[in-house]
Amino acid sequence: MEITASENFNAVQKITQIAKKLEDSAISDEVMVEIKDDLEGLSEYLEATPQQSMLFFIIFGLQTKMFNVDMSDIILFLGINCLDALNFKNDLNILLKKSYIETDCPKGRYGGHSFGKANSFTISTFVSDQIYASKPIQKKKDELLDIFGFVKEVSDLIKKREDEGIDTEGLFLSVEELEQKNSHLIPLGKIEPLLGIEDRTLLYEIVDDNINYEAPSNLDKTLNDIYDNTKVRRGKSKELIERTSKLCELEYVEVEEARFANDFILQLTNKGIEVFMQEDADLFFKNKKVKSLLAYGDITQKELFYDTTLAEEVSFLTQSLMNDRFTALQERLSNMNLAKGVASIFYGLPGTGKTETAYQIAKATSRDVFMVDISQTKSMWFGESEKKVKEIFNSYRRLCKTMPVSPILLFNEADAILNKRHTNSNSNVGQTENAIQNILLDELERFEGILIATTNLQGNLDAAYERRFLFKVKFDKPSVEVKSKIWLNKLNGIDEAFAIRLAKSFDFSGGEIDNIVRKITMKEVLTSVRPSNDEIFGFCKTEKLLSVKDLKKVGFLQS
Repeated sequence: MEITASENFNAVQKITQIAKKLEDSAISDEVMVEIKDDLEGLSEYLEATPQQSMLFFIIFGLQTKMFNVDMSDIILFLGINCLDALNFKNDLNILLKKSYIETDCPKGRYGGHSFGKANSFTISTFVSDQIYASKPIQKKKDELLDIFGFVKEVSDLIKKREDEGIDTEGLFLSVEELEQKNSHLIPLGKIEPLLGIEDRTLLYEIVDDNINYEAPSNLDKTLNDIYDNTKVRRGKSKELIERTSKLCELEYVEVEEARFANDFILQLTNKGIEVFMQEDADLFFKNKKVKSLLAYGDITQKELFYDTTLAEEVSFLTQSLMNDRFTALQERLSNMNLAKGVASIFYGLPGTGKTETAYQIAKATSRDVFMVDISQTKSMWFGESEKKVKEIFNSYRRLCKTMPVSPILLFNEADAILNKRHTNSNSNVGQTENAIQNILLDELERFEGILIATTNLQGNLDAAYERRFLFKVKFDKPSVEVKSKIWLNKLNGIDEAFAIRLAKSFDFSGGEIDNIVRKITMKEVLTSVRPSNDEIFGFCKTEKLLSVKDLKKVGFLQS
């Protein structure tokens, strides 16, 4: 039967009466009989056992006289010895679990508290307020957390473990308890069958760093915060660095080498973000600044010069990627059951304008550029390279969903992954490179966005790529006419006749002409005098790693 204020149940008065009868009683049988009726009423009020109720009201009564009540105060009040006090350990833990009382004693290895004489207790404010108001004790409802709040709570538990010396096992028990209280969270139900409590705890800390603070987790520091055993900590570190950890196998976390030697960071993958963010993942990606994304507004507009055929191909591709036309194009291709993606490969000698052309197309079509560093896909860890290639395309697809205009995926200097596949190779390197090639071919087969790959290879491209690239644009060395236009554009103040002479005399690419112009500018800044035509000619002669005699042999110098 619930006791209510309307029944004139005065909890404070009952507490005082029982406390007076218990003081210096040594909990004799006679005293227990004397307080039996009062104690039963209070036990019903608290929904606790008589002994738990007795301890609760001793603490309550003593707290009205002193600021802190410690175990020695309870022992002295009851007139018992320290060994007898051990009988109260379980009841005190139950009162703590019900949030009736609070303590400064940390949890032990198995989640309970091992109380000492100096450990203090207080009645929780939530409960004491109800007692003073003579209201029935109501359980404090746990506030439902969202996933951000949950991982923050776990992070706080980890910090508390470090600050208060709680052991690792006690931490894991606390995290499990927090999981049970927040079982409504979908991500917890998804990962619990796949990961043990150790990996889950580590993952929650990584999520907190990556999502709440948008920063990776330092491997050593994170493991130091969680584990108190050095041997176990080193074992976990080895698993993560070697990518044998379950977190890496499930592709929730990637381990990357930091700037300093022997230092690693733990980064949440896109898959990990999707698991935890659920329907908010798109919003998270939209608001998150992508480091490798070059905004089209930050691209400097440049005038590029092409031979007629190349100019037509670049113009055709650029016009096709204008957003309104590209949308209509994709719709038409889809209706015809044709591939919707537009993948292009720009190939030719270095310095011929492949990369700059990709940037200028992005600028003209108002598309950002998602730049891929191919060297980053080559990992020393077996299997990591394949994951990195998949992650590139997953990241690009995510960007396409969250951005109003699909960006251009740029594989710059893609020679390393577009070369011919190894045949009859039993080496790990050959097998890994073939695996990367297969993944790339598969991704291109079902690609729905815009991709531009640049490569200096002309004869080493694997034949399997040919049909995957809709546009195959060759960048040759510019003709004399184009070179003269480049000289006139780059080098202000020269006349057309000298520009034609330079174009005829030197078989330079646009990039090599840029080098000459930089040298001329440096000389002009240093001397405040514009170099003469003869000096400019001299700069040109030293651009190639060949002598003038050699230049004549290969036809670079013309009379």
